[in-house]
Amino acid sequence: MSELSHWKDVIVPQRYETGCIPTGYEWIIRYLGIEEVKLDTFQQEFDPQLHHEGMNSFALVADRIRSRYPFINIHMESFNQGLEKVRAMERLIARDVPCLISLALAGFKTHEGCLIDRGWHIMPVVRIDDRKITMIHKGTKSGNDPLQLLITTVISRHNNLEGGKDISWIDI
Repeated sequence: MSELSHWKDVIVPQRYETGCIPTGYEWIIRYLGIEEVKLDTFQQEFDPQLHHEGMNSFALVADRIRSRYPFINIHMESFNQGLEKVRAMERLIARDVPCLISLALAGFKTHEGCLIDRGWHIMPVVRIDDRKITMIHKGTKSGNDPLQLLITTVISRHNNLEGGKDISWIDI
């Protein structure tokens, strides 16, 4: 089992109308304690959709962050097979390096019972054991709202659904 050492101490609510990728990168920056980053407007500043620059993607958001903060070393990796992605995340988490997972949402039911037909959600991965992956679905004022999925479910979504093939992390 691998678990980030202090993930419960880092809470980053997604700001209204901003995407999950800038929120995820803000979470990682706070987790790693990276200084000299203006965090009070981070999500709005680095959300391409708010600036009418296209859809959120790891590459687009990472490029925007790097242009402002060149000392932030953002990595992205795409995987052909879901098991490869799970193993890479586990190696990062074992080193106490947080990462973001892109998870395909087709066929996923929300808390309200609505069925999502397409899209992706980007979430920080905080724990991986023999059976489950724990991610932060969202941060709220009262804390992190974790989502646990079976590893087999994550692998199946990766291998059988469109998109959701990437992870991203920051090295310090």
